[in-house]
Amino acid sequence: MNQRASQEGWGALGLVLMLSAQFVIMLDASIVTVALPDIQRELGFSASGVQAVVTAYNTALGGGLILGGRVGDLFGRRRIFVIGMAGFAASSLLCGLALNAVMLVACRVLQGLSAAAIAPTALALLTTSFPEGPARAKAMSKFGVATVLGFIGGLVLSGPLVDSLGWQSVFYATVPVGAIMAVLAPRFIAPAAPRRRRLDVLGAGLVTFGVALIVVAPAQGSANGWTSPQCVLPLVAGIAVLAIFPAVERRHPEPLVRLGLFRSRTLRTANVVSLASGMMSGAGYLLVTLYLQEVRGCSPVRAGLIVAPVGVLNLALGTVLPRLMTRIGLRLSITGATMSAGLLLAVISTQMTASKNLVVFGLVLLPFGMAMLATTVSSTLAATSGVAGDEQGLAGGIRQTSFQLGIALGVATLLSLAGTRTTALEAANPAAGHAQALASGYQLSLYVLAGLVITTGVIAFVRLREPTPTPVPAPSS
Repeated sequence: MNQRASQEGWGALGLVLMLSAQFVIMLDASIVTVALPDIQRELGFSASGVQAVVTAYNTALGGGLILGGRVGDLFGRRRIFVIGMAGFAASSLLCGLALNAVMLVACRVLQGLSAAAIAPTALALLTTSFPEGPARAKAMSKFGVATVLGFIGGLVLSGPLVDSLGWQSVFYATVPVGAIMAVLAPRFIAPAAPRRRRLDVLGAGLVTFGVALIVVAPAQGSANGWTSPQCVLPLVAGIAVLAIFPAVERRHPEPLVRLGLFRSRTLRTANVVSLASGMMSGAGYLLVTLYLQEVRGCSPVRAGLIVAPVGVLNLALGTVLPRLMTRIGLRLSITGATMSAGLLLAVISTQMTASKNLVVFGLVLLPFGMAMLATTVSSTLAATSGVAGDEQGLAGGIRQTSFQLGIALGVATLLSLAGTRTTALEAANPAAGHAQALASGYQLSLYVLAGLVITTGVIAFVRLREPTPTPVPAPSS
């Protein structure tokens, strides 16, 4: 591919490809939820076992992100991106064609591993193609918009797709997009310069296995109890595996993860914020949609339409956000966005009753969506600031692992808290009604989430300093 084609690609379709990849991954993270009852009925899952459809994807994705990002650094980001997109399209097709529960769960693992190759390489392709400052802020703003739109798009589209075309359609929807991107990527993304090609196999296995165990533990805790062996054993095993990991890396001549990267206060703090951002994206929006459907009786389509304006407004915010962040600086951007998101979550919680006006509820969602977008964008910028070009995939993988851990931890713990609260209220006052007990459960969970997010904002304000920009070499893949 000639230099002119490369520049044109990044100016137009190359950038669109990276944003589309993030959109598709986030779409898949949320679109399956509505289809679970139909999947359970047709493929013979048990009531609790059907959650494996979600857990399998999240575990494979969370476990593979650091490895996916580093493999892209070492073997060429364009190559890994194309392999990941082709694998994602193929595994999505196989999910739709699944004949039984075992086949579907196995295909979801493949789908998650493919997404783990795509997500950090797409982010690294952006960060190495735009220098730190206004240009990267603009690109990351678009990346953040794609993240939010993808997740909300899954919530909006899942109901109509399942109702009209069946549960298979939520998987088929991503097949043509993935296939097209795999074909177009070599044309619009420049090839990588040669790199060293020795992979730290033991380190790769340890970090992938350790993170996967920690990701799966909250889901098992929510389903089987937080003191059950199904939760405690993978959590302890995951922590033990990750405790061994640094010692292995110190002895390896070419470690998978350069441990000195974690000396950066900016990177560490940005990943704490990314964890909170994942909790908001996963648990926050899920609690809102459950409240709309189970308490207020909205259909999946209507609930999606109430949430959809958040995505539309974020399209507009994405055009002004880079200038705002450049003007006030990264530290104030992160702390302001995170604390605003937490305060707005608390306001949303006050509206979660069985009788309050849904118009007001929908209006309060709009500024929350804007604050969450700003949190996602600013924390991603911070997590990749000051990182050398040949480690951008690794930094992106670490950041997205934090985000994915936030989703897994938030959904499992906050839904469990809501369920416990609901059960306790129904036992104490049966006359109050199931809807009001449900609303109180969801309300408590959002209050807890709001407190966690506000605390994260305080931590960011105390710990963050404005990062010193590091020059990024020519775009690589």
